[in-house]
Amino acid sequence: MRIFAVIFSLAVSLLAPALANAAWLEARTDHFVLTIDASEEDARAFALRLEQFDQGLQLLYGVTDTPDRRSRPIHVYALSQQLFAETCRCGLTLAYYSPRATGSFILTQYVPKVDQKSQIGGWSTQTLLRHEYSHHFMYSNFPLAYPFWYSEGFAEFNANASYEKDGSLIIGYPANYRAEGLRSGGLGMKQLFEPDTYGYPDDMDLLYGRGWLLTNYLMLGPQRKGQLATYLAAMNKGARSYAAAQQAFGNLDTLRDELESYRKGTLAAPLRIPPPAAPLNVTITPYSPGAAEILPSYLLIKDGIARNYRLGTAMTAAKIASRYPDDAVVQTQLAEIEQYAGRLDRADAAADRALAIQPNGIDALVRKGMIASERAAGVKPADAKAWSTARSWFLKANRAEPNAVMPLYLYYSSFVAAKEKPSAGAVNALLRAAVLAPESRDIRHAAARQKLIERDAATARDLLQPIAFAPHRRRDRNIPREVITLIDEGKIDEAIALITLGEDKDREGD
Repeated sequence: MRIFAVIFSLAVSLLAPALANAAWLEARTDHFVLTIDASEEDARAFALRLEQFDQGLQLLYGVTDTPDRRSRPIHVYALSQQLFAETCRCGLTLAYYSPRATGSFILTQYVPKVDQKSQIGGWSTQTLLRHEYSHHFMYSNFPLAYPFWYSEGFAEFNANASYEKDGSLIIGYPANYRAEGLRSGGLGMKQLFEPDTYGYPDDMDLLYGRGWLLTNYLMLGPQRKGQLATYLAAMNKGARSYAAAQQAFGNLDTLRDELESYRKGTLAAPLRIPPPAAPLNVTITPYSPGAAEILPSYLLIKDGIARNYRLGTAMTAAKIASRYPDDAVVQTQLAEIEQYAGRLDRADAAADRALAIQPNGIDALVRKGMIASERAAGVKPADAKAWSTARSWFLKANRAEPNAVMPLYLYYSSFVAAKEKPSAGAVNALLRAAVLAPESRDIRHAAARQKLIERDAATARDLLQPIAFAPHRRRDRNIPREVITLIDEGKIDEAIALITLGEDKDREGD
């Protein structure tokens, strides 16, 4: 295995110098941080499209913007085809979304010459980027239980959009790239509504296509007004998806026939959303040479790589960082990479260098706490002083940035890791983190466990619903759904035992 790690490290090191010469820019808006290799003009245009899309979704779905929402912008990495392939190792996809407590992000390919030729309703990097952001918008603004068909149908419905010259946004065009799957049929209503029970189709395009068609029909057609809300409400009260569909839509054979007629006929017109009421602001900042050079290594650990390859990545990053000892960003990212590779002393030293340059650097303060927590967890019996030291870093980070999620979450988690009863302040910190990062599986899981301990089973159930029904969760044992079943049966002690067992089974990024 070591030879593969060396080869992998070599590939990354060969890629890094070429990418270091790229014109990496950060374009920041109210709801996005964009990393992109482009001209300032193109970076600004890209970021404005993202922000306009979010503004449009806010209007369409009745979301009120708040300081909390703006405090945690999602990071979009727009990468060349080469760097995207090196980073995600994810086959033929053009973009994907990763909801994380550490900060949710989207990796997307940036191929402007190809995208310029794409048609409305066609498959493109911009279409898939809007699809992935729609997932984030759904999970962070409306954290509920969603079936696969609607989660993907919602994303497909929003993704097919156009930006008009007058500043308006049109959403809801046909997803023409799903046409083949729609024409081929072969998907029964049981499979559409509940594939985890009745079987996923061999051709997933069928499920995506039918999900889009049904979403389009229910969103734009007047015939079944209000039934989608009735269906989702039934699901979130505990009904299985197929049973909820029968309750909300009635005879599903009739619905199937209506969908076929709709597909073969004239689709409803898409929705026009007026231009933003106020000008959208973008701030452009060039990457430092060091930040540009370490970016490929940082992206690898951010996305998650196998344990056998982590040492090689850390060695490459350390070599790069040695050339930039006075760059706080480089040293902070090196600290994260080194800890990910298990080299705690090196990680600690890098975090110290970062804090010497930038004493209130939030990420470096959090990293110091994470390193101290990992060390404390390895001491048996538990060392109260070591855990107190770890928590002091999270408290410092919280004072530096009160709305930062990780200090809040990790402060609480340190009590659980130390097998201590969390203080009232720690519990409040966790619940605040759940407000700021509702899309995070880890935070929702921890908050649900805490609420069960407090015998607030209803809130625990609500927290678990989005995790239990996440469409892209692993198709293995669904512990969150089992916990919900125990809650519904009134077996709270059993639910606490099971959710505690499941804490380390389904971590973000694993």
